[in-house]
Amino acid sequence: MAKNSFSFDQVRPKRYRDKDARMVLGAALGKATPDDFLAAWLWTQEGKCIRDAWQCLDAHAKRVDRELEEAEKRCTAVHGDMPERVATACRAAARSLAEALVAEQTEAAEARNEGADIWKKMSGQFGLSMLQVYRADRKLAASEPTMFETVMPLWHQYLEAEERLEELLEHDREELHRIALLDARRMAFIHSEEGVSLKEIAGLHHSEFERLTADLLIRDGYEIVRDKGGAGDLGADVIARGPKGEIVVVQCKHTSSAAKIGSGALQRLNGTARQVHGADVVVAMTNGTFSAPARRFAEGQGIHLVGERELEQWATWGQPLSELLVTGRIAE
Repeated sequence: MAKNSFSFDQVRPKRYRDKDARMVLGAALGKATPDDFLAAWLWTQEGKCIRDAWQCLDAHAKRVDRELEEAEKRCTAVHGDMPERVATACRAAARSLAEALVAEQTEAAEARNEGADIWKKMSGQFGLSMLQVYRADRKLAASEPTMFETVMPLWHQYLEAEERLEELLEHDREELHRIALLDARRMAFIHSEEGVSLKEIAGLHHSEFERLTADLLIRDGYEIVRDKGGAGDLGADVIARGPKGEIVVVQCKHTSSAAKIGSGALQRLNGTARQVHGADVVVAMTNGTFSAPARRFAEGQGIHLVGERELEQWATWGQPLSELLVTGRIAE
């Protein structure tokens, strides 16, 4: 007998105890052709693939739901056993993950529903003549995809979605690890007694504030060209040269009040820092805060702002200024 040809040599129908059942199945088997059995076999295999695809889509959607629920809990979690600065950074990481998962959730739900519809339609064909169904599907395939072909794009979509989800979760783990390492470094610096607190900075004279800025730059490997301002400083209180020869010009604004530094001071700095002092990096620094117009002006002119929160990271926690300016994550 040719390979793959139909035979009952190894597979025989069950001998049912009920006589009527034997008659019904016997009559059906008596009418069946090899094409009928092959069509039924193909139909069941396609159905199995469709069912498996739907189950994977369903499991993926549920997984996204669980991860999103967990991320949303983390967005508002209270971490009584860790410093608030770390808790704030962890909540920010959770918000970033949750935002990405919302988009994944929508796509996953749509794919699951589409897969469920295909499986339901496939299941609804049970009991029909499989040869008739198979022939109808082949005829349909000439003009549009069969159900089996329709589910395959969903399967590929599922694989891609699983990969994206793994990347999102891995990025989240890396971000939490980065936060932990950063805080460990901060704590080590604080315990070394090299850190200067915001409270100590608030009590400084403006000239001492400029000297502190110069000391912090020296700590970070800069060479000081000018360590204080004064009459004729043309907006530059501290000027330093970096390890790669870059010129950093810093304007220091010490304050003991809640007043915000406005855009006027930044405009004067912007007019001289590059043109007169040859600055590659322009920094406006205060132990207070900057007004909204000042922040907009600085962003438009490429001026780095170091306010109270950034200063704490630089002076109190020991994070290098160059690292803060490059990463853009100085508020964490």
